[in-house]
Amino acid sequence: MPEQQKPSVIVLEEEEITLADLTRTCRVRTEWVMELVDEGVIEPRQRTGPQWRFSATSIVRVEKARRLQSDLGVNLPGVALALELLDRIDALEARLRAAPARPDADDSD
Repeated sequence: MPEQQKPSVIVLEEEEITLADLTRTCRVRTEWVMELVDEGVIEPRQRTGPQWRFSATSIVRVEKARRLQSDLGVNLPGVALALELLDRIDALEARLRAAPARPDADDSD
């Protein structure tokens, strides 16, 4: 039986969720999320007091981290590196899309 697709959800950067919300939504252990924080994979917006708060976009990063680890067997330092490189690729692709079109040098003949 094929795996069921999760519905797409738009998550806004300014939305905040608690650590409990994050672990419940992503179906992961609190300890594992704390390891992701230690590795720099995600960063809490607020660490003071009894309740850590995260950007709702952390859900996407935690899901990517979980897939890298469970599907590919990547360790946490490798997950951190892979996500950093994916972020760089996304930033470069965004710059390319935003750049004005330049005529090719070959077209000037």
